[in-house]
Order: sequence, then C-alpha cells, then structure tokens
Amino acid sequence: MNILEQIRKELPWLEDKVSYDLTRGKPSSDQLDISQQYLEKINQPYHMDGVDIRNYGLPEGLPSAKALGADIMGTSAEETLALDNSSLSLMQQILSCGYFLGFDKAKLDQNSKFICPVPGYDRHFKLLENFGFEMISIPFADDGPDLQALAQVLEQEANAAGIVCVPRHSNPTGHSYSDANVSEMFNLISQKKDNFMILWDNAYACHDLKPTIKQSSANEIAKNCGVWDNLFHLSSTSKITLAGSGIAFLSMSSSNINQFIDYRNSVTPGPNKMNQGLHVEYFKTISVEEQMNKLKEVILPKFELTEQYLSELQQEGLCEYKSPTGGYFFTFDSTSGKAKEIIDHCDQLGLKLLPLGSCHPNGIDSANRTIRIAPTFPDLQSLERCMQIFSKVVKYLN
Repeated sequence: MNILEQIRKELPWLEDKVSYDLTRGKPSSDQLDISQQYLEKINQPYHMDGVDIRNYGLPEGLPSAKALGADIMGTSAEETLALDNSSLSLMQQILSCGYFLGFDKAKLDQNSKFICPVPGYDRHFKLLENFGFEMISIPFADDGPDLQALAQVLEQEANAAGIVCVPRHSNPTGHSYSDANVSEMFNLISQKKDNFMILWDNAYACHDLKPTIKQSSANEIAKNCGVWDNLFHLSSTSKITLAGSGIAFLSMSSSNINQFIDYRNSVTPGPNKMNQGLHVEYFKTISVEEQMNKLKEVILPKFELTEQYLSELQQEGLCEYKSPTGGYFFTFDSTSGKAKEIIDHCDQLGLKLLPLGSCHPNGIDSANRTIRIAPTFPDLQSLERCMQIFSKVVKYLN
C-alpha cells in the first residue's frame, strides 16, 4: 500500500473529494461579516472635509482618510496619501514612477537590483520580476533581515538600488523587525542614499494576535538615519475591513509625494473618495483597535490549531518553524528537504499549497525546504482536515 492509499484509509472523509486550499492569505467569510454588520448601518456620505466626494479632485486622498491611514501606520497625515484599494498596486506605481520618471533619491533602470529578505512574499517577487529587476536574496536574523548579509550586498553590488520589506509579522515568516535592526539597516543603506528605494510594506501594522514588540515609526528612524527620501512606506485596510474594497496608504517625503502625485495624475483623475468616506464613517462606529480585537477572535483559534500540528512535527524533528505573533501566515521548513514532495502528495489528496519556490525570488528554492501555510480562509473544521492531511503526508514521507 502506497502513502496516498494509506492516508486515504486513515482519513475516510477524503473520499468526499472536497478540495481544501491553504494557498492565499484571504480573510474568511466570518471576518468579512464582522465588517458587513457595521457597514450595513452606515449611510454612504457624499460630502466630507468640505468637498463633494462624488467628483474628481483631491489626488492625495480625503484629509480624513489620510488621518485614518496615519493612525494605522504610525505616521503623520501630512506625510500620508490615501489612494486606491491595494498597497500592491501602489507599489507597482512607485516602481513605475521610479523607472520612468525617477524620484530625487530613487531612480531605477534595467540594471537595478533589489535586495529581498527570504522567505518572502511571492507577489513582491513577481512584481520585481515583471520589471526585469534582478533580485538578491538575503536571510533573516531573529529580529529582522540579516544585517551582515545586507552589508555585504551593499558593498559588493554597485547596482543594488532597493530593498523590499514586510517589517511587522513578515509574510510569510512572521518576523517583526526590532528598532535596533531597522536603525542599523537604514544606516547601512545611507551609504547608497543618493539612489536607493526602501519599499516598506507595512501590511500587518496592527494585526497582532499575541503580544508583539513595540516598533518606533519607520519614518522617524529614516529621518534620523538620513534616508527619509528613500523610504516608501505602504499599508492598507485590505485585511482590516473588506479585502477587495479597502483603502491603501502611502507615506513618504514631500518631494516624493509631489513627484508621485504628478505621475499618478497622468494615470487616474483621483482615488475612490466615496469608499474613503465610507471607511472614515466606519471607524467612527468602531475603532481600529476594536475591529482588530473582533478579527482576532476569528483568526487566533486557527493559528493555535495550525501551531498545534506544526509543533508536533517540529518535536519529531520533521520541520522547523517560527511561531508568529500575528499576521496571516506560518512558514514550514522541511528538515529533510522534501518540500516539493510534500506539496505534490498533498495536492493528490485534495489539499492545495503554493508551489515550491513561491517564497523565493524567481521561484527557486534550491534547498527544497519552504512551504507557506495560510490558515485564515477555511473554517475551523476544514482547517483541522487540512492540517491532518498535511501532518500525515509529512510523517509518511519521512
């Protein structure tokens, strides 16, 4: 009897031929319903901050929405833009502006190289790949990117022109960067401050599930280290309210704001201020902190269930993983280097995982180790079944 037959025998419900999916960090319906119950009680505003928000104008976003973004990101409203629904699309626009027009201290061309802490976010890597930028991998230390590796790249690579980071509950490892790590990182980057882009994707700025280290404002650290004109600080409400209908925020220096707005004026007549107004009214009904606490009630049990299975596998010497204190993901590292085999066997049993290499630039995981697990979307019963499949495959393959 082969592995698949044995597991099917042990898990008779697999005969139901139901497909399970742990590929993307999507909010569950239960999370979205939390927002829905408040949204249904709000009347859509049409005038706010002294303007008709149905019309064109305010390319930098509604002042009230900018203030909301500043509250989430720990920035100032004057240094913050409230724009579209996706921080990823804003990142694409930042790269385009840097490539075609250039910022004062961040000009990109076909020879530009980006430094990428790994494991990292597959959509970041795909975006950089689409521009043709070479990506240079560096590992993580306990409190952020490995600074010795970063220093070596900055010294050896003349065309190193940027770095992409998820500084809190990093996707997918869960790292939250310490102030000391960020300060030293920015000081290292300051040697290239005449032409360097720090893409600071603070997607999980307020997504704590357990006690997490306090972090100072990246903007203030950048100013103190002399790299304020190099920092592009992003966040959004995508996983706070409605995933496909949130607001994305961008904070940066005034010169970069002016250049970016000038670039965007050729692309769009302005952001969706109706949606921004709706979000402003929403957070008059419930605070961001209260919203996150309600989401935590849904997400934390799923994290605890996932960790229960991963902890058992780690105790048996079958994997390494870092226990996240928030965010949306777990990273499983196969100690035997059988990640692809695990992914393939799970797929044949109806459990979909991201392809091997998704957490590495250009899809190359030469060690055959890393698997990202996204536990938020399934309900608890389905997640339990996902982890039963996953755990049994790992054990039988080892």
